[in-house]
Amino acid sequence: MLFHFDWFGPAEELKQMDEAMKKACTETDGVAYKGRYSPNQKKFHWSYLFEVDNFACWGEAWEKMSKGPRDYKKLPYGELEYHQGPFHE
Repeated sequence: MLFHFDWFGPAEELKQMDEAMKKACTETDGVAYKGRYSPNQKKFHWSYLFEVDNFACWGEAWEKMSKGPRDYKKLPYGELEYHQGPFHE
């Protein structure tokens, strides 16, 4: 699972969001936080990478991550990318 997004807020708040993502994943079975990356092939500032057992697990973690109103001036949009598989095993 990838969550690509643009960030226009302060670096301290981005680090707080990192911690919220980590905490929500730790509290949710079937979801592992793998870090925040800079995507070179996407037109976004950042991407969070997660390993998830299924989309239902992700939904549970997302509810924990998304508490409170979102500030659209800091995080105006994002894109969620979900891949199934692997199919070669």
